[in-house]
Amino acid sequence: MTELITGNTYPVKDALRAMGGTWDSRAKGWRVPAEKAAEARELVAGAPKAARRPSRYRSTFTRFAGGAEVYTNSRGRCEDAPCCGCCS
Repeated sequence: MTELITGNTYPVKDALRAMGGTWDSRAKGWRVPAEKAAEARELVAGAPKAARRPSRYRSTFTRFAGGAEVYTNSRGRCEDAPCCGCCS
């Protein structure tokens, strides 16, 4: 009999595999033997938090003098460009 372990398992995936766990892609979790389930849950609870990845588009928030609020991308253009014409 196995039990499903979910949560932030990526940092401890090697330890889960070492205790006999297998990845269940349909359930999006690890199946571990029932006798190791309590140990696996403690391991996942003590796992470091996932680091926040930087934004892919490196956009920043900008407020224009007229009060309009837009997000600009790494090239300095708003995300609506060239539709509204505020960047040209």
